Amino acid sequence: MMCCVNLRPSLITCVLVLATGAHLSVRQQSGAQKPAEPSSPRPASSQPTTIFKSQSDLVLVPAVVRSKGRFVTGLPREAFRLEENGKEQTISSFEEVRSPSGPPAVSADRSYSNFPFDNAGDLRLTIIVLDLLNTSPLQRADGRDVMVRFLENDLGPNQSVSLLCLTMKGLKLVHPFTSDTKALVEALKKYPLGPETVTARENRVFITIRELNELAQAYSGIPGRKSMIFAGNFLPEIVPESGILESSPYAADLHGMWSNLINANIAIYPYRIMDWARDPDRGRPPLHTIAFAEATGGRLCVESNELLRCLADAIDDSRAYYMLSFVIRPEDRKPGWHDLRVKVSLDHADVRARGGFYYRKPPNEDPKAAHEEILKALASPVPYSGVPMFVKVLSQSKPVEPAASPKSTIEFLLTLPLSGIDVDYVRPNPLDLEIGVIALTNEPQEVAEFSHDVRGSPHSGDLERWAHDGIVIKEQLDLPRGSFDLRFFTRDNNAGQTGTVVFPLEVN
Repeated sequence: MMCCVNLRPSLITCVLVLATGAHLSVRQQSGAQKPAEPSSPRPASSQPTTIFKSQSDLVLVPAVVRSKGRFVTGLPREAFRLEENGKEQTISSFEEVRSPSGPPAVSADRSYSNFPFDNAGDLRLTIIVLDLLNTSPLQRADGRDVMVRFLENDLGPNQSVSLLCLTMKGLKLVHPFTSDTKALVEALKKYPLGPETVTARENRVFITIRELNELAQAYSGIPGRKSMIFAGNFLPEIVPESGILESSPYAADLHGMWSNLINANIAIYPYRIMDWARDPDRGRPPLHTIAFAEATGGRLCVESNELLRCLADAIDDSRAYYMLSFVIRPEDRKPGWHDLRVKVSLDHADVRARGGFYYRKPPNEDPKAAHEEILKALASPVPYSGVPMFVKVLSQSKPVEPAASPKSTIEFLLTLPLSGIDVDYVRPNPLDLEIGVIALTNEPQEVAEFSHDVRGSPHSGDLERWAHDGIVIKEQLDLPRGSFDLRFFTRDNNAGQTGTVVFPLEVN
């Protein structure tokens, strides 16, 4: 397989401007660092019989079925009926997903990864988001107290949770996925809630949509259904797909937000902080609050005596659900929004499933848009999971010649599971990846980088080996002594997806 190398030294300045707002100069490394090619050595003599393709016409629909408050187990495929735009669809695949009750299996040598666990079958993930952008300081304190109480008393064992905040300065990761309840509580208690937000309402709406969009893109590559508890003070401008007016200044951003949340299979459980103080009678919740739950297959939680029970249900829903799928018929492949409805032949059953999906034809991606996506992913505090990645530090070689600023050569091993890559022989480059890394100091200041393309037509033997071992690539970077923040990325141009891995490194 042929590998094309193309360095892009301008990448780093853009990332630093996005991440810190500071303009820093770029210092290019001497010489282009070409990757080793242990797993991509030869061109294909003929088209392999095994083809791994993204199935853009396959729609996944997670569904939670409850009766009398409990998850209903053992339902057969025949019990479900799935409708798209009012037309019944044939369920092409069906699975009852039940996460193990014990701790997830983690290998001793996990390296650094953008996936919470090595075993994707153990995933049972909950995302907690506290809105510090559209709430008052009093609401924030109350919302944090509720989340602390919930984590301490109602989370349950072996449940992996990540904590994030919407803020005026961007999406903030308070704590990555962990089942350590004590660590979650301590991180939440220490995180500053900030003063009253002073900015135009229109700005807050745009920022809220953008940060939710970023969150969805970050978690899009993690398989299965994810529950998201969203504690905030929602804006009436954030309407469901059916309520979007194309004349609205938020229309394009809302379409993108709903599309990414739904594609990531994130089910939202919203509750409005101190709703009892705003409306003592607690009538019907406003439309924009309901939209998050109904559009994504979550549930609206109301701040009352049942609030913690509702939040606990969100946890349970991430552990047990049914995954349905269907293939869009050729005559139904109209770009845009498609309504979905899941029914089950069970009396008094409560079915939670997303209310629709966006259909888009696979795009011929604009290189500029792909470049902007990489910059956004590298600047994000949340690792992007669109391409699964595992990065391991192999060695540090000491400099041979003393100098004013001696550098060590650091070797890395990148592993990309083949299941997360789109190898498509219909395209000019069946394998089309861009791989790179930036090294930042604490200031932050860029000290080193590389970026190159990995393209070609893999042999069938490559695919068989990659299916077992993953795509394995060795890289190296020359770094001086000090502490660095390393940000690796992989862009799958065929799938239009990006993965990032961020970790600290100490060079002695």
